[in-house]
Amino acid sequence: MNRRDFLRTAGGAAGGASAVAAGAGTAAAQEGGGGSVRPVFPSYVSDANGPGYEDLRGSSEVTIEVGVGSGGFGFGPTTTWIDPGTTVVFEFVEAGHNVKPNSQPDGGSLNGTEGGQFATIAAGQTYEVTLETPGMYTYNCAPHEGQGMRGAIAVGEDVETEEVGGGGQTPLNPEHMGVPFHPHYVGISTIVMMVVSLLFTFFLLKYGESPNAKGGND
Repeated sequence: MNRRDFLRTAGGAAGGASAVAAGAGTAAAQEGGGGSVRPVFPSYVSDANGPGYEDLRGSSEVTIEVGVGSGGFGFGPTTTWIDPGTTVVFEFVEAGHNVKPNSQPDGGSLNGTEGGQFATIAAGQTYEVTLETPGMYTYNCAPHEGQGMRGAIAVGEDVETEEVGGGGQTPLNPEHMGVPFHPHYVGISTIVMMVVSLLFTFFLLKYGESPNAKGGND
C-alpha cells in the first residue's frame, strides 16, 4: 500500500466512524423525544374545571387554590403529581366551597374540610393535609361537583403513567433492547475510531519513511 492510498483509506474509515458517532448522537436526541411522563388521571377529572396539570414533585409543601377556573368553580392546579410526605395546602380564594374526598388509596389521609358534606369554608382560610400513602387521590367541592369542581393528586412513583408531547411519536424504550440505545452505538463508534487511529499511527510509522513506500506523484 502506498502512502497516498493509505491516507485516503484511513481518512475514509475515520470519516465513517465520525458518521457513526454523529448518527448515534442524533438517535440519542431522538430517543429523548422532547416528551414527558405524567400520571394517568381517572376519568373523574377528565372534564374538571381549572388551570390544568402541574408536576410538583420535589416540593415539601404545595398549594392548591380553591375557587379558581371557569366561574370560580375549580381547583388550581386541577391535577398534580407530588412525592409521598408532601403537605398539600388547600387555599380558599373564594367563599362557598369545600374539599371532600371522592376516592383514595387504603390508608389515605385526605379527610376533607370539617363539617357536613355541604359545609363551606370562608375565603382566606386553608385546609392542610400531608399525604404519606402513595396512590391516586380524587376530591371535589361537594356543592359544585356537578359544575366540574373536581381535582386529583397522584402521590409517588407507583402510579400509572403515560408519555405526552414529543410530536406524538412512540418513544423508544431502551429496556426492550436489553441495553440503552445510544450508549450501545456510541461505544461502538468510539472503539472504531480508536482502532482507526492506532492503525493510522502504525502504518504511518512503519511505511512513512520506508524506501518501499511510494510518495510524491504517481
